[in-house]
Amino acid sequence: MAVVAIAQQIGSRGLELGGLVAARLHYPLLGPDEIAAEASRDYNITPEVFSLFDERQPGWWERLTTDNVRLAAYFRAVILKHMSECNVVVVGRSIPFVMPPESRHGLRIRAIAPFNSRVREVMREERLDAAAAERRVRHYDQEVRARIQRSLGVDLEDASRYDLIINTASRPMSWFASTIVDLASAIDRESDRRSMQILKDAALAALVRAALLAHPKMGHAPIDVEANSGVVMLKSSALVPPWDELAGSIVRRVPGVIRVELQVDEPPMPLRAE
Repeated sequence: MAVVAIAQQIGSRGLELGGLVAARLHYPLLGPDEIAAEASRDYNITPEVFSLFDERQPGWWERLTTDNVRLAAYFRAVILKHMSECNVVVVGRSIPFVMPPESRHGLRIRAIAPFNSRVREVMREERLDAAAAERRVRHYDQEVRARIQRSLGVDLEDASRYDLIINTASRPMSWFASTIVDLASAIDRESDRRSMQILKDAALAALVRAALLAHPKMGHAPIDVEANSGVVMLKSSALVPPWDELAGSIVRRVPGVIRVELQVDEPPMPLRAE
């Protein structure tokens, strides 16, 4: 019942590590390409635009014509849907931060490597010369860290956010894969229903939020979404007729929703001028 969530630095070979782990555990592997492809199918976003969102710094991707709030919601919905099914290896730039911190089903890993090792790997992968690869790694590190800080409010460099940090250049990759498999097996033995329900609730809330954002008439309506064992609570001052019925009909079509409850918050009273 484990979820192996790997955040990788550029050039750290995190996807290669994830592939080894997935093969040994007989888990599916969900990498950046698979996430982008599924999001594009489910939410009608081209994979190219989705990859730009995932890689560029906030100042750049905020200027895209496609809205980054929706892209972030689609990204989260796809990942959490697979995580809630468990027995999966997911690799990306910020994957461990998508999993609810209260859930103990996840093994949160960061794959790192020395700067020079990453430069050599980028030279090989992207067929760049040494100077261009060095610039690529430096700029990419800055862009991704800034994006995660801005969008999720967390620091990729905060070691306390991970269960395990692996320097992939220090030992054979098979050695690390064996260690992760052992840890995933321990999670399988220690998993509990409460932890599983937390993960399922987070996934359902993310899927509902994405469905609302994807609807052309709901769009950016300020709606808070909570899920608890299939019961979805929508909270907003915007849920007045006919929008309450429309929101309810959208949410009820999301798989896993048992009941929809609405809480219409009163907007704050305007201040009177003296």
